[in-house]
Amino acid sequence: MTDQGQVRLQIEAGVASVLFDRPQARNAMTWAMYEQLAAINRQLSTDRSVRVAVFRGAGGQAFVAGTDIEQFAAFQTGEDGVTYERQIEAGIELMCNLPMPTVAVVEGWCVGGGLAIATACDFRLATPSAKFGVPIAKTLGNCLAIANVARLRAA
Repeated sequence: MTDQGQVRLQIEAGVASVLFDRPQARNAMTWAMYEQLAAINRQLSTDRSVRVAVFRGAGGQAFVAGTDIEQFAAFQTGEDGVTYERQIEAGIELMCNLPMPTVAVVEGWCVGGGLAIATACDFRLATPSAKFGVPIAKTLGNCLAIANVARLRAA
């Protein structure tokens, strides 16, 4: 995997715009992108000038099409999958605890980890092209963390 993608933050006039920027892979999240998202959420949690945070995907074809599954090739045991879910849940929990309202603007695919991110937001605005799903059990044989299931059900 050569393109690790980026999660970009721009703050202007009290609005934090967070962009998942890896459109050639439908914004599928890499480990580096998850780390950037966590750092952005930590920054936003203390920035009192931000009145709203808006999350969206680059390219118009996807919000986030999950976690890039090529990364799972390095997993050796079932515990690797459990550790992954714990790490993702810790990052999602940072989003849930942001002090300002959060909005996911969903265009195209919003699946797996992308759906977890969207359901962590207070509001979701979806275009008619939006497609939602959780294919992890079918594609990887893994399962979602219970907190992600609860957020998905609540949304």
